[in-house]
Amino acid sequence: MNKKSDIPKFDYLWQYVKHWASMDPEFPIIKFKWKKYNAKEFSDTVDHLAEAFLDLGVKKGDTIVTILPMIIEYVLIYFAANSIGAICVPMDVRFRSADYRRFINHADPKLVFLIGKARGYNIANIIKELSSQFNHKIKYYIIGRDEYGIPFEELLTKNYNLSNELEEVRLELNPDDGALIIFTGGTTGVPKAALLTHRNIARASYLEAKYIKDKGEPLGLKPRFKMINHFPPSHVGGSVEIMGTIIAAGCEIILQEQWNPYAVLRAIRKLKLQLIGGVPTMYAIMLSLPDLDNFDLSSLVLAVVSGEKLSMELLTGMRDKICPIILNAYGSTESGPEVTFTNIGDPLDELAKGYIGKLLPDQEMKIVDENDNELNSGETGEMLFRGSLTIPGYYKMPEENKSTFTIDGWCRSGDLGYITKDGRIYIKGRKKFIIRVGSYTVLPSEVESVVIEHPKVAMVAAVGVPDKIYNEVVWLAVVPESGQEINESEIIEMCEKELADFKVPKKVIIKKELPITRLAKIDRPALQKQILEEFKLV
Repeated sequence: MNKKSDIPKFDYLWQYVKHWASMDPEFPIIKFKWKKYNAKEFSDTVDHLAEAFLDLGVKKGDTIVTILPMIIEYVLIYFAANSIGAICVPMDVRFRSADYRRFINHADPKLVFLIGKARGYNIANIIKELSSQFNHKIKYYIIGRDEYGIPFEELLTKNYNLSNELEEVRLELNPDDGALIIFTGGTTGVPKAALLTHRNIARASYLEAKYIKDKGEPLGLKPRFKMINHFPPSHVGGSVEIMGTIIAAGCEIILQEQWNPYAVLRAIRKLKLQLIGGVPTMYAIMLSLPDLDNFDLSSLVLAVVSGEKLSMELLTGMRDKICPIILNAYGSTESGPEVTFTNIGDPLDELAKGYIGKLLPDQEMKIVDENDNELNSGETGEMLFRGSLTIPGYYKMPEENKSTFTIDGWCRSGDLGYITKDGRIYIKGRKKFIIRVGSYTVLPSEVESVVIEHPKVAMVAAVGVPDKIYNEVVWLAVVPESGQEINESEIIEMCEKELADFKVPKKVIIKKELPITRLAKIDRPALQKQILEEFKLV
């Protein structure tokens, strides 16, 4: 390579860290508040922590759970685990007892890294109370001050002298080994543990980095730009799409503990950021701010948006008030963080019609009907994807693998769309009845399984209703046991204790009965229609 900004192709994400440290050791690669690392410091610290994991007996294929926001300690843990073949399992700090109970037992980690408090909740206390229900061999490490767990800093201050062993372990890695588990709602059933391989992550990072640079640099995007990562680690956008892309591109990451519109706007103004990315909800919230015009956003060259079908109102607002050039993308945890991208100059009215661009290199897509027969161009059906970004399956969930992946490796997206003869892809809607709250996927069963435990509840059903900011929010219909009375507040309080806040219903409707299908199942489409009409939401 002749230029410092050229992007190499690697099989592992950690190799990009080593590469940029060798190319430009003083480059300020990552920053979080007052903490910052240049490329060499970052690479050396990742190596040190990797040796610490080896000293603790972590081996290839072992899982490491993190319950951390997007802070620098998470990034170090993620890359250290990646470099020795351990599987990182980031969990959201917005999860609650029911989530942690299910997910930690499923992952069965060797180590758990947690933060004491986040978003007003004492996570350390929650995990301490639940720990007797987990594998007793788990070691817990705490970020910050708290009485539960071993201080994380101890791992960084001890000397291990395991550099030779570290190199040997790295030589034994395989690109098709598991590297990251993201718990996602997917399209059916219970929450799924999507297992991303090293190849999935490294290839996704390379393809998106190259696409962004190829499209952005002719517009004035600097070869080594800065970008905010404000997605949670538990989201594929946080751990792969932004994190991996910026590291692969050899650029600078500015970490934000959680997304906040004013923090983003201030960062754009102060740092003269040229590129931002987010889901439609984030842009909608920014556009709703009364003082948006007070922020100088003129440095922005590109705004990337992905996650939901876009409205013309949102697109014109983004163009006029945030950034004049918009790239729309489509992806999922299973099929790939982004598998399609629109191009510079694509008309906004086409994006509003559902246009999500064309496939990235070495990705395939086909459209099928309900019997898996491939449809012709222009015909609407379910979108299936296959390629280097498609995950091999779910972690320890063979039955879910059968329903999502075909024998020959196609991933069922659960989304409906069509493709034109010249490869232009349009999304039309969702096949399965899931609820998308902003960038989060909520399965009705996740909420229902908690509420049905209430002694006064006989039947319960969760549905999504439209929301201008979050696209959808959760509403709950509850049928009381005979002779019982339930009020909305006690159900919501129960959900707040057990569920992540984005899963907590915004409204609880007490009903005498719920519509059912001929198979005696709750008819959610009919229920949703009833609610929309009753509350005049259509």
